[in-house]
Amino acid sequence: MDATTMRKWIANGNVLGWSVFWVFGFLAVTAPADAVGQMIGAAVLAFMGLVLGVWCYLRIVRGDV
Repeated sequence: MDATTMRKWIANGNVLGWSVFWVFGFLAVTAPADAVGQMIGAAVLAFMGLVLGVWCYLRIVRGDV
């Protein structure tokens, strides 16, 4: 893959990661108190989105792509 294609993939990963973080983070925060499984599942997915978003953002900012 050339550099332009990789930049596009990293940018798409950045948008996807932050979107997943905000959507599932909201679901984890607003889950009912008795739905512990739903809360934990949403929190795990939100954390994965956070990791992906931060990793892609740092790749873009540092110019590693």
